[in-house]
Amino acid sequence: MANPHLLASIRAVTHFAALQFRSTIRQMAAGLLLLVTLGSCSRSESISISSGLNQGYYNRLGEQIRSSANAQVKMSVQNRESQGSRQNLQRLLDREVDFALVQLDVASEAMRQGKVQAIAMLASEPIHLIIRANAGIRTFQDLRNKRVAIGSEGSGTRYTANQLLTAARLTIREDDSNFDQALKELRARQTDALIYVGSLGASETLRQQFDQNLNLRLISIPTSVVNYLTVRDPGSYQAAQIPIGTYSARPSVPAQDLSTFSTATVVVTRPDMSREKVGLLTWSILSTSRKYAQFYPALQTGEPRSLMQQGLVYIHPAAQDVYEEGDPRDAWMRYWENNSDLQAGLFILISTSGVGLLLRHWRKEQSKKLASTTTKRINELRTLLPQETAQALQSIEALQQEHRVMFVEGTVPTEVYEQVQRKTQMFADECRSILEQQRKHLVLDTLLLLDEWQASLQTDPAEAMQKLTQIKQQYRDMLLSDQVDISAYIELVELTLLSLMTLAPASGQPRSQLAAASLASQSPVDASLAADHSPLTSFPGST
Repeated sequence: MANPHLLASIRAVTHFAALQFRSTIRQMAAGLLLLVTLGSCSRSESISISSGLNQGYYNRLGEQIRSSANAQVKMSVQNRESQGSRQNLQRLLDREVDFALVQLDVASEAMRQGKVQAIAMLASEPIHLIIRANAGIRTFQDLRNKRVAIGSEGSGTRYTANQLLTAARLTIREDDSNFDQALKELRARQTDALIYVGSLGASETLRQQFDQNLNLRLISIPTSVVNYLTVRDPGSYQAAQIPIGTYSARPSVPAQDLSTFSTATVVVTRPDMSREKVGLLTWSILSTSRKYAQFYPALQTGEPRSLMQQGLVYIHPAAQDVYEEGDPRDAWMRYWENNSDLQAGLFILISTSGVGLLLRHWRKEQSKKLASTTTKRINELRTLLPQETAQALQSIEALQQEHRVMFVEGTVPTEVYEQVQRKTQMFADECRSILEQQRKHLVLDTLLLLDEWQASLQTDPAEAMQKLTQIKQQYRDMLLSDQVDISAYIELVELTLLSLMTLAPASGQPRSQLAAASLASQSPVDASLAADHSPLTSFPGST
């Protein structure tokens, strides 16, 4: 007599196989329906996008998007003119349009609130300060009380200009003319300067003005102001340069590399926008990425999937699928391959091993779960940026190691491992970039503090030594709160000691006394670290 437990197991496996077969047939039918739906969508869909002034930078970018969508996915795009980023964002929130071209800094708050999501970054927009050479303006601070064109109402330029002036605590006489009108006023001496936000060299109007008017100049934005803005809002602003000769070779405009900061041009939409529309528009842009190099020069030779997501945290899920998998119209083929529907059906029909079927199904589900949990974990770690970037990097590297072990043990298929590895590596690279930027900002801020300290050392040594003690206390607090690692802390201490040794004679105190006072202001642990690692301890006359 057959074992009743064995018969029960066989019946259970047979029942599961039958259910799986029916499920597979349903999935294949659903996939075919999806293919038909996407095919009809690509032939008949239409969308609207809010861009910018006629013939302006954003309007031309909108025209390129319209051309790409029509050529690649047969989707009609209505390109609506506007005053710029702020009006575009408001139209999107008011559901007047489906998509909008917006500066990243203008959209950042709405993104954090979950009201809009990005689908692509299409340019980096440095901030330009353009002046008349005979307006008595040589530096950024000379703009005080001058008449400055900061952009028209509704424009992204006006928003960024206000952020800049507020950070610098600079009072000006505002001119709200649009870009073309402001250039005319600048030539006619009706205004002294203008602020322009746009991709390097993308404005043909600006290039012509520099060629035809030798009285126009570009000036730098102070590093301290750039640091303040990029550290306060790293998701919106990045330090940048306007290279020598960008707008004219002879004479060079600018005449030297100029420091500034930049934001990004992004295409945004609402989270509830149709996934089909988002996917098709994203693919039309990605598949014609080289055509956007006139706005985003890095796309000429760079990897578009990476460049178009660079610095973006809040990306629409349908756009993210396109970056990871490609053309959404091929979803049927990917569905077939990734889920192995046909293979599963054949396997069920010819398989003699119910256990093998169970193991295959279990492994596929585990692979899906791994990809999903990896994405969820990365999103959780993003909340640590930029305040706890080191912790985020350590956590993502630990996750990468877990994936490698699983891959070596054979519990994760190659394609799934490569997919999660790409995700984790992109996030790890982002963390390292933020850490390096923070380290540079920290060193620059230290140099500025030491400059102030050196100046006070000449006039009031006692006050200077008190300020030095405060600086070192700040270093220790940053070290204890993990804002800097030990190597960065030692570098800062060395900078401080180097400045101390260099200016010691001018202060009227011997080097040994100043060094002793400096070390005395440190905790025993800090003094030991500085003495063990700093080359300054070997200076003649040091204690």
